[in-house]
Amino acid sequence: MTAVPTATRGPRLFLGLFLIFCIISGISRAYGSAACIAPLSVKNRVKAKSPAQQNREIGEWFADRKQFRCAADSFAAAARLDPASPSLIYLWGLSLYSSGEAAAAIGPLHRSSELDRSDIRPHLVLASAYLDLKRKDDAQSEWRKALSIDPDSAPALDGLSQELIELKDYAAVVALLEKPGRHRSSAQSLNLGIAFADTARLDAAANVLHDGLDTNPDSLPIADELTVVLMLMGRVEEAYAVFDGVLAKHPDDKATQVLYLSTLVTSHSERAPEYAKKLLASFPRDSEVLYLNGMVASGEGDFQQAREFLLQSVSLNPHDHQSQHLLGSTLARLGELPAAKEHLETAIQAGDNQPEVHYELAKVLQRLGDAQASSDQLRAYQQLKSLQSGKTQAAGKAEVADQEMKSGNAAKAASLYREAIDSDPVEPLLHYKLSQALDRVNDIEGERKALDRAIELNPNLAEAQNQVGYIAAHQGDSATAETHLRAAVHASPSFTVAWINLAATLASESKWQDAEEAIKHALALDPENQQALRLRNALAAARPNP
Repeated sequence: MTAVPTATRGPRLFLGLFLIFCIISGISRAYGSAACIAPLSVKNRVKAKSPAQQNREIGEWFADRKQFRCAADSFAAAARLDPASPSLIYLWGLSLYSSGEAAAAIGPLHRSSELDRSDIRPHLVLASAYLDLKRKDDAQSEWRKALSIDPDSAPALDGLSQELIELKDYAAVVALLEKPGRHRSSAQSLNLGIAFADTARLDAAANVLHDGLDTNPDSLPIADELTVVLMLMGRVEEAYAVFDGVLAKHPDDKATQVLYLSTLVTSHSERAPEYAKKLLASFPRDSEVLYLNGMVASGEGDFQQAREFLLQSVSLNPHDHQSQHLLGSTLARLGELPAAKEHLETAIQAGDNQPEVHYELAKVLQRLGDAQASSDQLRAYQQLKSLQSGKTQAAGKAEVADQEMKSGNAAKAASLYREAIDSDPVEPLLHYKLSQALDRVNDIEGERKALDRAIELNPNLAEAQNQVGYIAAHQGDSATAETHLRAAVHASPSFTVAWINLAATLASESKWQDAEEAIKHALALDPENQQALRLRNALAAARPNP
């Protein structure tokens, strides 16, 4: 382990040093172990040094041999002798964490970070410790503190972006990682690519993932995500090339092989049957491989063979609605109607929301003589088909509208977004996009109505909540503004702009302490944000003296 310079002692640390001395003494007694005895050769080597340094070097000897519990005892003893040393207290906390004692490590690590506020290491270990303890908000806070020390810290960017991905806060991931000229780690490239893809920015996703794969050619997760994005963009041959390249380096990776087979099958590639047989030979008891072989056999008209594959697949994974659906369809083709009905109903219960499953079940029920049930299923099919058709039409119109917005034709875009909403009236994102177009043409009343509808459909749409708050603030309605801005930061705690707007609104209400807390949140997210820095200075100047 590498030491950091010892902090300068001074009177202001007296009380803190006294407390840490007491803590160290108690924990050292509680955890001391007779089994932690360093060899005589090590003791002889350090005996001429100060007692604190002796314990430190003995601790480093234990740590080098991964005897972290013993290392923690030695570093605790060293810290008791020199309680103003942030490096000793950090090494103590690090050793506790490395020995699997995440909860015990938090105290020393926090103390170390207080003694040396320029040291990023305690914050990184604290984030990991909090994550182990499932205290995710605290982990996020420590990653942000680390980034305030080093905005390019790869471990902090990796950890924070992964946590934001799990929270589905894709806007925050983009804000965190989309920095020009930054070298991204493999994890950052993957997370930024996922964030772009899940916000329908497929071109940007493909570019980021391509760059990530160029930099990290052995990254299977990046390669797999890139192939999914390329398939969504209709760039099938490119997706195949990525698969071929990554499997040449990792020929035994099961997940990538199965994803490749799924891609071949769904794109009706001529290579699918041969590859399906190859994977089946390697993974004869894998439910997804069996399902994909069932798809291939069904596509070739061999329904008996498909039936065998699919029966095996559902026996291994009875909750997979795709296998249940295809088995039900296959059994219907073979005339096994009661069994077909059972598996199609199971598919629906397992979450199959495709219109076709209801249509196929309606046909089976009709053949079984249950006219009323058949009619009910046909009605469900028609409703889902209409909804699906509406969403497809809306997506197409919204895509054209997006292009008009990029070209500066906001009025035309607004008209197209309205047409998209006519086809899919319950999609909140369409209402939000309409509000953006109306904002460009200064239709404030229309913009507010569109935003209100977006929030009604999805109260956690942070961008819409923020914009309503912004409009209300500029109209002098601070109470409404505060309500919506608080909703925005609650829905997306990493939304820097919303925190700044909230701080400004709270200041206008003379809620000075709350305003300062809000601006602290903004600067923790983006320490160099000029708007936040100016507002912080303005708050300090405007706040009345207590």
